[in-house]
Amino acid sequence: MKYLIAILILCSFQILAQQPNIRTNQINIARDTYGVPHIFAPTDPEVAYGLAWAHSEDDFKTIQTLILTGKGKLGTYLGKKGAPVDYVFGLLNTRKVVDQQIKAMDPAFIQLVQGYLMGLEAYAKAHPQEVLNKHVFPIQLEDYIATTMFSVAIFCGVDKTLPKILDGTIPHLTGFTGEGSNAFAIKSTKSTTGEPMLVINAHQPIEGATAFYEAHVQSEEGWNILGGLFPGGPLIFHGVTPNLAWAHTVNFQDKIDVYQLHTDKAHPGQYEVDGAWMNFEKRKIKLNIKGIPFTVSKMAYNSIYGPTVKTPKGAYFSLRLPALMDAGALQQWYAMNRSNNFQEFKAALTQNHLPMFNIMYADKQDNIFYISNGKMPYRNADPKYNWSSTLPGNTRATLWNTFKPLDALPQYTNPASGYLFNTNHSPFLATTTAENLNPAKFDKYDGYETYHNNRSQRAKDLIDGYDKISWEDLKRIKFDRQLPAKILYPYGLDASLLFSLKESDYPALATIIQGIKQWNHVTDIESVGALYYNIAYYQASKLRTSGSKDPLTEAEAVQLCQYVHDFLLKHYGRLDVKLGEFQRLQRGTEDWPQAGMPDVLAAVMSEPFGESKRKMNSGDAYIGFVKFPKDGGLPLIETVNTFGASSHPESKHFADQRAMYQAQKTKVMTLDKVEVLKTAERVYHPG
Repeated sequence: MKYLIAILILCSFQILAQQPNIRTNQINIARDTYGVPHIFAPTDPEVAYGLAWAHSEDDFKTIQTLILTGKGKLGTYLGKKGAPVDYVFGLLNTRKVVDQQIKAMDPAFIQLVQGYLMGLEAYAKAHPQEVLNKHVFPIQLEDYIATTMFSVAIFCGVDKTLPKILDGTIPHLTGFTGEGSNAFAIKSTKSTTGEPMLVINAHQPIEGATAFYEAHVQSEEGWNILGGLFPGGPLIFHGVTPNLAWAHTVNFQDKIDVYQLHTDKAHPGQYEVDGAWMNFEKRKIKLNIKGIPFTVSKMAYNSIYGPTVKTPKGAYFSLRLPALMDAGALQQWYAMNRSNNFQEFKAALTQNHLPMFNIMYADKQDNIFYISNGKMPYRNADPKYNWSSTLPGNTRATLWNTFKPLDALPQYTNPASGYLFNTNHSPFLATTTAENLNPAKFDKYDGYETYHNNRSQRAKDLIDGYDKISWEDLKRIKFDRQLPAKILYPYGLDASLLFSLKESDYPALATIIQGIKQWNHVTDIESVGALYYNIAYYQASKLRTSGSKDPLTEAEAVQLCQYVHDFLLKHYGRLDVKLGEFQRLQRGTEDWPQAGMPDVLAAVMSEPFGESKRKMNSGDAYIGFVKFPKDGGLPLIETVNTFGASSHPESKHFADQRAMYQAQKTKVMTLDKVEVLKTAERVYHPG
């Protein structure tokens, strides 16, 4: 299922209106000294065309895998590994909603997307040897928007929920996860220089279809923004304009509902709702799989609740989520891109197309703002319905159809404290205690987080240590690699016993027990204690496959220490192994020691790397610092990405930001066209 989480934007094209006029000789792609593309053109569609061309130069293969997903053809390239994605794409049937809504979309947005898709088509025509297979092109607009919906639905939890239905572990209760992002907004009153600041810091995969790509786009029609986007994206998802900036983090309110339907053998092909038997909507999804010479068909079901899955035991479950009801998420991002002030930005948010994502905002007028955004339904508040678990799918009492307005969502504007922050934790813990929102004022069924995580607790501790925060202070906070004094163990476990075992009770494990107890909670590459904890962290998930949140027992704590001890002796022959020996950052054929771990502010998530190591696969990704100067000039911008602008190993920009990233340094960026062109490494037209 890992490819399901990887699809955020996808490309296609069908003329709904006249194609935009694209003059490639008027489009300039300026590559700076780090290879980051700055796209300049007269119109927004021409800029989007240039962005498509530039991004294709750097990562055309990844973009094409997303195109194939939007056609239900990923299996033609990835074989059996792509077939489940194709089936789920067909099951969710987002194309049906697109067909219903596309004619009502903003014509300017449609023109933008058309320009972008024309750029992809042109690049493919000019580089036929890079096209993956015959199914990629041509591309259609409806497929593109349908895949946008699909992508956001994956972010909303479909990729986690479907496997749990199929393997019988539903109901699923949300707990702590290793996913994350950080965002901070600082008002002038909290800033040492009296200048508002923002931190953009997504924690994403560091390679692949949801790895952030940095770009700057500027038209003569008023579009000017620098920031991060995913492969296949025709605009910036979060970034900075001359007047404002925003950052996204993932939020974990209840975005998806699961219903068990009432069926019986006396009514084949039907399910019962309010005493009446209704027919399932059935569709055959045809799967083309590389290596299989014939088309494979698989049945997809739909009920009044939504897409429906039949389990191996014959039970039927339906999914219902706002992300499958609204095709306009990308259109709203475009409106956010084009906003010039706080009022226009808020107006863009009132479109209510985005079904999720926290939004942290700051601007040159000294406004700071945070909202736990979402397309939240009005659900039945009767306590007999547990919206965090499986719901009865035999009554319309659980069938919601209307949504809350923007002003009903948790949000803060210009708190007296002068700061706001989110690290994927509770929206009710976003600033000082006196100004935090009261969760009792929001419907319990919304499922908002109410907890601190390690990053939020550490961030709060650090912020509270400053009367006012400087530019360098803000960097120190964001780049912090220390867990809080009281570690909130992952997976929702209370693991206090791991830190309080007595060496005298377990002399054979004394070195491990003492190392964990004496560890200062700093996750640098020289730390042995950090290594012990890191190994235990990943092993802990295997102790509680049932999802139990009961405190870690002494026996389990000892079991973890024994595992660490045995693992190190088996693979290293000693116990004094440092974190940097075990945890690596890999790019191409090279790898380097990597500090950090899950749920520190400079987060690092990892996966097995051979038999004895782990390598970073996600975490601190695109990082941006923004400051709006007192003189009203262009914002000061510093950024860094994990590796570089290009995915091609032979490019000098394949990993030219890697050392800077690992050293927690940044590069200076600008929205000033004159400055960009003056210092550019290369300026050229697409084609």
